[in-house]
Amino acid sequence: MANIYRGFSTIGKIRPPYTLTDGELIKTDLLNELKAKKGERVMRPSFGTRIEDMLMNPLDKFLVQEVEDEVRRVVEKDSRVELQDIFTEALDHTVKIVVNLKILPFLDEEVLYLDFARNNTET
Repeated sequence: MANIYRGFSTIGKIRPPYTLTDGELIKTDLLNELKAKKGERVMRPSFGTRIEDMLMNPLDKFLVQEVEDEVRRVVEKDSRVELQDIFTEALDHTVKIVVNLKILPFLDEEVLYLDFARNNTET
C-alpha cells in the first residue's frame, strides 16, 4: 500500500533521508504537540499542552485525569488517528502514559509512550 502521509524530521537522524511516512510521521507530530508547552509556539497559542505545568501539583487521581484529558484533546484533534485507549500511571515524580492509536485509513495500530517527569532542580 502506498504511503498516504509524508513529512520529515531531523530528530534522531545524522544524515538524510529525513522523510517520515504514515505512522512514524503521525507519532512524531503528536509528540511535538504533547511535549510543547501551551502558548510556546509563535502565532499558535492553542498549540501544546499544560502537562509540564500540571506536574507541580500533587500526583493524585485528579492530576492523572487532567493529564489524560490533555492527551485526549491533542489526539482527538488529529483526524489521521482514532484513539483506542489511554493508560496513565503516576509514580514518585513521573507520569507515564501509554496511548493506543489506530492510524486511518489503514487501521494499523500504533502505541505512543510518553514520560513526563517533574523537574526537581532547586535554584
